[in-house]
Amino acid sequence: DWIVERLPRGPGEFEIPPESNPKQTEFARLALDYTVMSKRKLLQLVNGGFVNGWDDPRMPTIAGMRRRGFTPEAIRNFCDLVGVAKANSRVDIAKLEYAIRDDLNARAPRVMCVVDPLRVVITNWEEGRTDELDAPYYPHDVPLEGSRTVPFTRELYIERDDFAEDPPKGFFRLAPGREVRLRYGYIIRCDEVVKNHAGDVVELRCTYDPETRGGTTADGRTVRGTIHWVSATEGVPVEVRLYDRLFTVPDPEADEEKSFLEFLNPDSLVVRQGYIEPSVRGDDYAHYQFERLGYFVRDPDGTRDAPVFNRTVTLRDTWAKQTQTAPASDGRPQREKPKPVQQEGTERAALEALDPERRAAVAEFARVWHIDEVTAEIITRTPATERLFTATVQEGANARLAANWIVNELPRETGDTPLDQVAFDAPQFAAFLKLIENNEVNSSAAREVLAVLVREGGDPAAIIDARGLRQISDTAELERIIDEVIAANPDKAEAWRGGRTGLLGFFVGQVMRRTGGRANPQLVQSLLEQQLQAASR
Repeated sequence: DWIVERLPRGPGEFEIPPESNPKQTEFARLALDYTVMSKRKLLQLVNGGFVNGWDDPRMPTIAGMRRRGFTPEAIRNFCDLVGVAKANSRVDIAKLEYAIRDDLNARAPRVMCVVDPLRVVITNWEEGRTDELDAPYYPHDVPLEGSRTVPFTRELYIERDDFAEDPPKGFFRLAPGREVRLRYGYIIRCDEVVKNHAGDVVELRCTYDPETRGGTTADGRTVRGTIHWVSATEGVPVEVRLYDRLFTVPDPEADEEKSFLEFLNPDSLVVRQGYIEPSVRGDDYAHYQFERLGYFVRDPDGTRDAPVFNRTVTLRDTWAKQTQTAPASDGRPQREKPKPVQQEGTERAALEALDPERRAAVAEFARVWHIDEVTAEIITRTPATERLFTATVQEGANARLAANWIVNELPRETGDTPLDQVAFDAPQFAAFLKLIENNEVNSSAAREVLAVLVREGGDPAAIIDARGLRQISDTAELERIIDEVIAANPDKAEAWRGGRTGLLGFFVGQVMRRTGGRANPQLVQSLLEQQLQAASR
């Protein structure tokens, strides 16, 4: 403004009308609880594999917020809520979550989704019968119209934690001998609990009251609990990614003695395999409220018949009553690309439900290849998967590593393509796994290579070199880069030697930046500690 106000405006000279003067507004930095805003530290999270790229829904980037389901209106409302300050300030993330809930409440249609399924069989419901229930998309206080059809069938899924065999005081959901109302449906009573050999509940057998369609009782009796559900035969399998706050403490940079990485929340991403009502296949909505669970958004990884949803925000602040002093046990959240949870829930139940002959065969397969039985059961479900695993290990691949990539990563790349129609063969897949085992490529780059193998096949090493993905593990080269980084930051090196060990993360980030994220992060950290200590002698 000072320069503009002093520009010449005399006769014959270029004139700037006063009303056209540009206006400059300055404002201070805004920090948000439970995250970091520094581009350098965000780059460290990406390059270190702590998140799945710049558009990871846990990242405070525009791409990350978009994939998480934050709407432009919610972000603008949040900015209006906190205002503009001239001094640096820190804002409670609960305010952002409030703005998101407030916006999505008025626009997101309601549907039912079960993320931790427990099978329910209605024993007095006829086999093959389906009752089409009409359910509104919006509650009465949202001025929008619309409804969908929800199929009610003999077999249903409910949330596992909506049943308690020995219910505590104040528990009004389903329990042996008790009634509960199924949202938009009928009132059911639990008559029998079915368990597996390990004593886990795998099925409930219930009866329904035909006079209670819509949830009302003809005799006026009170049923206090209402739960959501999905038809087991008509529901659509869905992957649900439950995102939470990235760090366990509000200000992960506050402790100068520790790296902010030590406060990463290991539960910031939990992946569940569940079922959602079939109406989502035929509509064009992006955002939903999963009743009783939270607000969710479609993820581009999903398809029409295999949708994927990301949790945008819970229905209420689940952190409000938690103490926020305990750091994460190992400082790392789930690092790899979201993947199905294989050791819990339905997969474990499927294993326990096998007939004795099949269970014995699975146990023998697991024993021979030194893998766990749940993984062995998944691999041996189809001949093509079993053939690929066996041939790959016979080519010299590590059996556990092969099992992990075949079960957790390969299905994401193959999609609906049968394994016997992919472009690579067992020797190529074994060579690919060997590169991973030898730390020649990190997990993020390995997925990129796998995608090429599925589409085109080829030599994995050549693919890595052609795309510049090979991980740098040459000690001499890394030591040279580390020396340059230390020499360029003598004040921080001296501070580290003085006890500010949290600065190690800064140096790791600098090395990763100079190597384009290709340096072996574990080796970098080890060499950094050695060279920083050596320089102090």
